[in-house]
Amino acid sequence: MVQAALYREGRRVSAPDSLAETFRQLREYPDGMAWIGLHRPTEGEILSLAAEFDLRPLAVEDALEAHQRPKLERYGDTPFVVLRAAH
Repeated sequence: MVQAALYREGRRVSAPDSLAETFRQLREYPDGMAWIGLHRPTEGEILSLAAEFDLRPLAVEDALEAHQRPKLERYGDTPFVVLRAAH
């Protein structure tokens, strides 16, 4: 994980230092939103996110497949975005 941030009412309220801490804080504030920045995530990190956010298997499969073209897909009510970082 590169960085995480928890937002409430449009304001950044926390910068957790692990996925587990991000999940814990988000459960405390169900009206909050988490931004999680990953760089070359491990399979364990992706599976942890999938379990926490109940991601659909196709989204997880896409996330585990490296070197995809940028795209935006919807899996039910969950958007899935693949982006490349700007240099």
